[in-house]
Amino acid sequence: MAKAKITPRLVFHVAVICLGALQFGYHLSELNAPEAYISCQIKYRDEYMFGTNALVDCIPMDANKIGLVNSIFSVGGFVGATLGGRGADKFGRRGLTMINCIGFIIGPAIMSVSTNFGLLMLGRLFAGFGAGASLIVTPMYLNEISPPTITGMIGAMTQEFVNIGILSAQIFGIFLSTFTGWRIILSIGGMIGFANLILIQFCVESPKWLTLRNRAHDARVSLVKLRGLTDGPEVGEELMEIDMLIESWKDQSTMETIKVVITHTSGSSSDSTLSEVADDADSVAQITPELITEQVDAIKKDTSLSVINSSEEGTLRSVETNSPRDFYKISYKEFLVSPSYRRPMICVIGILTAQQLCGINTMIFYGVTILSGLFPNGAVLVNVLISLLNCLVNLGVAPFVDRVGRRPLLLSSIGGMCISAFCLAFGILYSVTVLSGIAATVFVAFFSVGLGPIPFLIVPELTEASSVGVAQSTGFVCNWFSVFFIAYLFPILNEAIGGYVFFILSGIALFYFLLTFKFVPETKGKKTFEEVWGYSVTPMADL
Repeated sequence: MAKAKITPRLVFHVAVICLGALQFGYHLSELNAPEAYISCQIKYRDEYMFGTNALVDCIPMDANKIGLVNSIFSVGGFVGATLGGRGADKFGRRGLTMINCIGFIIGPAIMSVSTNFGLLMLGRLFAGFGAGASLIVTPMYLNEISPPTITGMIGAMTQEFVNIGILSAQIFGIFLSTFTGWRIILSIGGMIGFANLILIQFCVESPKWLTLRNRAHDARVSLVKLRGLTDGPEVGEELMEIDMLIESWKDQSTMETIKVVITHTSGSSSDSTLSEVADDADSVAQITPELITEQVDAIKKDTSLSVINSSEEGTLRSVETNSPRDFYKISYKEFLVSPSYRRPMICVIGILTAQQLCGINTMIFYGVTILSGLFPNGAVLVNVLISLLNCLVNLGVAPFVDRVGRRPLLLSSIGGMCISAFCLAFGILYSVTVLSGIAATVFVAFFSVGLGPIPFLIVPELTEASSVGVAQSTGFVCNWFSVFFIAYLFPILNEAIGGYVFFILSGIALFYFLLTFKFVPETKGKKTFEEVWGYSVTPMADL
C-alpha cells in the first residue's frame, strides 16, 4: 500500500467541511463570556450609549431563561440531526453542507439584532439546526475522502475544529464582553457561515456518495484530485488503490441492491420464483445465488447507463441518461428494533450520549460562572487558557487515534473525567482553589483525549453502509437531547446544590466507563462491519 499523502487539496477540503464543526463550537460558547452583559446582570452603564438607536443594550434574563437560551440551541440541533442523515443521502454531503450554511447565516443575523428574549431564542434555534446537520455530515465526508491509513487522524479534525470554535468565541469574549460588543460576538458566526457557503463551492462531492449513485468515474476523478496524483513512480499503485476502494463501495452497493430485490420481491404479488420462495418464511434458504443474480441482472437492465465525455480540462465526466439507482437504506425503526443492529445501536447511542452527559458542556456553557467563584478577577482568561489546552491536547492526540486505537482512548478519557469531576466537586465545596483549577483543566484535557474526537469518527466504523445515515442521525439526536439536558439543568442544579453537581457527573462518567468497557469493540484497522462485529447483516437475518 502506498504511503498516504496529506495534499494541499485534501487539507483545503478538510478545513472547509470542518467549518461546520467550528461553527458548532462557536455557538456553543458564544454566550459564555458575555452572559452577564447580555442578561443585564451587570448594571446598566450608560443610558445614552445608543442615542436614538432602537437596540437595547441587554435583555433581562434570570437563571431559568439563561438555561433556556443555551438549551434551545440543542433543540435546533435535534431537528438538524434528525433530518441530517437522510439529507446527506439525498442531497449529497456537499449539498447538505450548503443547506446548513443557511441556518448559520440566518441565526446569527437574528441574534445580533435581538431586542427581546424571544428573538434571541429564535436565532439560537436556527443556528442549532445548522449545527445539528453539520455534525452528521462532517464526519461522513471526512471518512469518505480520507486515505485509509490516516482516517482516524483526519476524523479527529471534527473535534479539533469544534475546539477552535469554542476558543475563538472565548477570545472574542475577552475583548468584546461589553454592552455594545456582545452583538458583534453573535454576528461573527454569520460571517463564518457566509464564508463556508462560498468555499464549499470549490470542494468535490463525496466519492463514496458518487459511487453509490452509479457515478464511479466522477468518484475516481474526485479521489485523484484529493490524492494530488500527477506523474511519478507511485501513481500507478495509488490509482490501483483508488480503483480497489471504488470497487469495494460498488460491492456494498450490490449487496444493498440484493436486499432491495429480496425485500421488494418477497412483498410483491407477482408470481416470480424469488417471490414465491420468499413468501414462505421457512423456505428462505431456498433463495440461491443464481436466483438472486438473475433478479439483480434484471434490475441492472433498467438502471441508468453512463457515457464518457471530455470536459474542457481534458478530464472524463460521467453523464447519466436516467436517474441514478437508489441504494438500500434501512429505516429508523429497523435500526432501533432489529436484533442485527442492536449491538451497534447500543454503542452509537452510548458513546454519543457519554460525550455530553459526562459534563463537558458545563465548562463550555458555564465555565466563566463556575470559575468566577474561584478566580473572581480572571475567570474569563482562565477559561480561555483551558480551551486552548483543549485544542492542543486534541491536536496532539490525533495521530495516536490510528496507532493506539479508539477503545483505549475512550476508556482513558471517560476514566480521567470521572476522577477529575470528583476532585473538582471536592475543590469547589471546600474552597481549595488550586485543586479546583487543576481538576477543571484535567477534566477538559481528558475529554480531548477520547470523548472529544472519537464519537465523530467511530459511527461509520461501527455500522454498515446502508445504516450509516440512520445511525448518525439516531446517535446525534440522543447527543443533542443530552446537550439540552445539561445546558438547561446545570445552572438550576448548580444554584441549588453547588459543587455537589460534579459528584453526580463523576457517577455518570463511571457508568459510561463500564458501558464502554463491556460493549464497545476496537475498530482500528477494520474496514468492514463483519470485521468489527464478527457477523454480517444479511437480508435473510430479519425475515
